[in-house]
Amino acid sequence: MLDEPDLLKGLPPRPYVTLDDPPLDLDQLDGQQPLRRIRGRNNTKADILVYRHGALQIALKDYRRRPWWVRMSIARLMTRRETAAYRVARGIPGVARFLGRLGPVSLATEWVESRSLGELREQAVDPRVFERLHEILERLHAAGIALSDLHLSDVLVDADNHVTLVDLATAFTLGERPGPLRSRLFRRLVMQDEISFVRLRAHIRKEDADAAVRSLGAEAATAHRRNRRLKVWLDRVRGRQH
Repeated sequence: MLDEPDLLKGLPPRPYVTLDDPPLDLDQLDGQQPLRRIRGRNNTKADILVYRHGALQIALKDYRRRPWWVRMSIARLMTRRETAAYRVARGIPGVARFLGRLGPVSLATEWVESRSLGELREQAVDPRVFERLHEILERLHAAGIALSDLHLSDVLVDADNHVTLVDLATAFTLGERPGPLRSRLFRRLVMQDEISFVRLRAHIRKEDADAAVRSLGAEAATAHRRNRRLKVWLDRVRGRQH
């Protein structure tokens, strides 16, 4: 049973819930037992709760079991940010279908029966998977969305090699009237998506990831070196060893 059901009551109708058959009211999830619960790997990560609604399976990304300080800060920010990105991305093939928010720290998408690229890393992956993933990234960038933090776990591949992108929590949305600083940041994050893509592909193919980044050009290679130095410094601050 879901925690804190009072968060779910008295909410206004959600016009961005798009399913018509059968009608979907996300409040109906209140009190239902999830089919599956995938626990967040630490106190700042959401749980994923899987429900069935008719023929539809719903993935509820839910922070309500996180400590209060996470719910009142990081969780609200990430949920709001991810909701904004999903709304802009609506209709882009290959992006998980957004179903709506369920209170301030939970949102729902369609559950996709697939395996992540991380689970496929020891297997031969069809080259079309990477072509399709890159097409999704290009469509997101054209819509004004940069993921900024693409991981193997964010890329789902089904038995027919169809690709679905999930987890837009760190996505950056350009907006309708961006100023010069926001536009510049967006371009930098688009480049970061390209770097992440070629590194991810090289990792799966057992190729040289640094060489893959260099193939993008000097600007990308420089940005990648700068990001790696920053990551090493942050890891040292956190007490992590390389």
